[in-house]
Amino acid sequence: MKILPWSDDVGTTVAALRALAPSAAEVRAAVTAIVDDVRRRGDAAVRECSARLDGVRLPAGYGVPPAELRARLEALSPALRTALELAAENVRSYHEREAPGPWRETLGQGQVVGQEVVPLAVAGLYVPGGLADYPSSVLMTAIPAQVAGVGRIVACSPPRASGGAAPGVAATCALLGVDDLFPIGGAQAVAAMACGTATVPRCDVIVGPGNAYVTEAKRQVMGEVGIDSLAGPSEVLIIADETGDPAWLAADLLAQAEHGAGAMACLADIGGRLAAPVAAEVGKLATELGISHDNVALVACPDRAAAVKLCNAFGPEHLELHLAAAADLVPAVRNAGAIFVGPYAATAFADYAAGSNHVLPTGGSARFAQGLSVVDFQKRVAVVELDGAAAAALAPHVAIIADEEGMRAHARSARLRAQ
Repeated sequence: MKILPWSDDVGTTVAALRALAPSAAEVRAAVTAIVDDVRRRGDAAVRECSARLDGVRLPAGYGVPPAELRARLEALSPALRTALELAAENVRSYHEREAPGPWRETLGQGQVVGQEVVPLAVAGLYVPGGLADYPSSVLMTAIPAQVAGVGRIVACSPPRASGGAAPGVAATCALLGVDDLFPIGGAQAVAAMACGTATVPRCDVIVGPGNAYVTEAKRQVMGEVGIDSLAGPSEVLIIADETGDPAWLAADLLAQAEHGAGAMACLADIGGRLAAPVAAEVGKLATELGISHDNVALVACPDRAAAVKLCNAFGPEHLELHLAAAADLVPAVRNAGAIFVGPYAATAFADYAAGSNHVLPTGGSARFAQGLSVVDFQKRVAVVELDGAAAAALAPHVAIIADEEGMRAHARSARLRAQ
């Protein structure tokens, strides 16, 4: 666990924290080769990449059969199935409340303007996997797509050595009615969903977390397909005062650190009283659970204002508030992917079942980005209706502006409607 000194130049502290995460620049060339190969050769490239990078030889038709998905669901323990169903219900309820709808409004000259909200046709979900099994990532990516009304949902998740996808991922696809699951991962999965192959449908948007190779692949296909964000390693900032429980704080810090692959956790210690007890608890728990705490840091902040300043400069993916009157601090937070208010609101609850989405902006992008939502799977289409009276009222103003811009056909088009 690293102890970082407070600096009034908060940018220095933020730079020290960001240095805990690796750069993705080193993977760019490798990803470019994979994306170009999949774009050129389709499934053949996907199968070769899977054999070379994952050690798995995919069959010609490598989609997971729906019967296998259903079998995985039936094989779940009753307790796990109940937990996943509860989580799905909460996540669906959360996203149903954020779904936008169409609207119309009549403006001053009589024109009717508005929007239609149109779901995308095909959404691609990247679900991390390989050695791990992440059914929660299926819930978090598929459910907002379903609420949005997406016509077809395609999921890709790294293959297991024995073939197929992770059992929890497959079971959750069956639970949600997602029939298209392909056991491919990494840059080749992103490229397949972006470009389309004979096996994997071309998607309109690709969402979901992944490692540096997945993130770089999303960067390279952005523009020919929509993406949710360029997510980097996971992170948490915890703001705590002397009321914070060192054991709870240590568990929450290590819960983030155990994501591995550059994940980092930072405690903003208001008043500087927590360093010793939290460091002791982190060391003890890290040994017990076998989790590295190299990317766990503590910054001693002189007061609440300093901690908020650090937060807004850092823009954490997750922000936990372990302090008296925690809710009073929420309005001052401008940059955070999600805020967890009070010591009981651990990030772990929202990672799985509280209801909010766990696909959140990382790497400081919370200053302009937000978590995965229904709107990532929809597009808004403007609608304009004018009758003769509205056209006559607007035409002189439109023509004057068009004349100023030298757009003579625009001006003529408007004036014709005023005659």
